Amino acid sequence: MKSPTKTSLRAFSPADYEDVIGVNRASYPDYRESLAEWRHWDDTWDAKKYFKARLVAEDGGRVVGWGQLNHAPWAFVSDKYRVDITVLPDFRRRGHGSALHDELVAIGRGRHASTLQAAARESHTDGVAFLARRGYQERKRDFESRLFVGKFDFSRFATADARVEREGVRITSLAAERARDPEALRKAYELSEDCAADVPSIDPHTQRPYEEWLKNAIEAPNALPEAYFIAIDRDGRYQGVSNMFAALDDPSFLWQGLTGVRRAARGRGIAMALKLRTVRYALDRGVEHIKTWNDQYNRPMLAINEALGFERQPAWITYEKDLSVP
Repeated sequence: MKSPTKTSLRAFSPADYEDVIGVNRASYPDYRESLAEWRHWDDTWDAKKYFKARLVAEDGGRVVGWGQLNHAPWAFVSDKYRVDITVLPDFRRRGHGSALHDELVAIGRGRHASTLQAAARESHTDGVAFLARRGYQERKRDFESRLFVGKFDFSRFATADARVEREGVRITSLAAERARDPEALRKAYELSEDCAADVPSIDPHTQRPYEEWLKNAIEAPNALPEAYFIAIDRDGRYQGVSNMFAALDDPSFLWQGLTGVRRAARGRGIAMALKLRTVRYALDRGVEHIKTWNDQYNRPMLAINEALGFERQPAWITYEKDLSVP
């Protein structure tokens, strides 16, 4: 028999980091995030441009859940906010998630929000049902895929490097380019923003200032400059990127970041050559697998991942709630 609900909400404080991270790890054991990463995200958040409110839910003095309302800097719309709510598995269906959601919606309405956005993995049926009951509508699906690198067969892609070389393209790392070119970071930033603009999204991509990109892509505690692979043509122009991030508290895998090629350079095998470098790096690092996500309609990138042997996992579904509807 479940004990009576004793939900108490309050604002998050730095003393809550470990408890909140513990809630996440119990709820999503495959997606471990470190204290260093959380602190970096918070320390580099531009509160002058973007709003963020984080709450914790307590039951009998114990932190059993947390929730957050924030802008999405990568696709900024001033009256649209993202909602994230996570509750310890053993404390669900007791009203903690509802209390967090209701308070965050009230904060959003107080800021004249028009739309709330949330996400749930399709296999997490309780989360999907939670959003459906509150009027959220599906807007987007991203397939998660994992490549188990120990069984990867490079012989199937023996001509990939030669193909890009014939195109006058070389594959290198940002770490190597920074050692020889003082403008490497600026070039990598411009390439990243160009490619990110073509990533499928509900709202248009918002170009980040250079300093913001630097903090998130290069100075983050899980950044891997030696695994930030770049394709450069014979004229020295950066044409493609595929970068990776470490999972600081779980050495079994690597996160796949952005993979993209400029529109004018597509169809030349650049993306495949870049992805093969990430696989080689993962093998050399001794990890078990790589995690990546792709929009369900991004057929070119899905096709590359399928050819490489990525195994599709349950999709992450993005939902939206129109706050003009009661």
